[in-house]
Amino acid sequence: MPDAGVVATILLIAGLFLLALELMIPSFGLLGISATVCLAASLWAAVQAWWHTQPGFFWTYLLAWVGGIPAVLLVAVWLIQNTRLGNHVVLQPPDTQDDQAPLADVRKHLKELIGRKGETLSPLTPGGLVTVSGERHHAECRGGALEAGAAIRVVDVQGTRLVVQACPDAASRQQTSDSAKHPQSGPASDQLDFDIPENYTVDQQTDRSSS
Repeated sequence: MPDAGVVATILLIAGLFLLALELMIPSFGLLGISATVCLAASLWAAVQAWWHTQPGFFWTYLLAWVGGIPAVLLVAVWLIQNTRLGNHVVLQPPDTQDDQAPLADVRKHLKELIGRKGETLSPLTPGGLVTVSGERHHAECRGGALEAGAAIRVVDVQGTRLVVQACPDAASRQQTSDSAKHPQSGPASDQLDFDIPENYTVDQQTDRSSS
């Protein structure tokens, strides 16, 4: 059976090492719990080994036990912040700035399309596809649904989608075209709404009036 002093020393070193790893490697608390168990077992073994026989040696151990915990934590933090070892050991979060850079460029390009005209590639009910300046984009229609092939104008940007509405001039041209194709039916002001017999004369009209 190993000596209690040797066990106390080994467990103290193992506990401090696991405590440092807890700061570097996400372990959901497992390394922290293991470090606590090792340090507690080391203190118990030190009491069994030196408390009654070598009190001076025990107090030296206790000083190392108490001072070693904050010292190890400070060294671990310094390694994480100032050495390549920390960069390799610590799991770094994804660089969101790099991910947002392409998105910012896309939004900037979409905002440059505000005011330009285009055409719907699919029905907008209210979302669909449009083409503006020869580019296909996802878009939302403002002011009602639009059919495919309708002329549109970009009025805003929401996220990565264009906000469009029907072109007023295109709508008026379409209405004029529809009116030309389907003229309104009804009697003209200069036409009679009844037929006059061909053999009807003015004399017949006078005879009827005198009778």
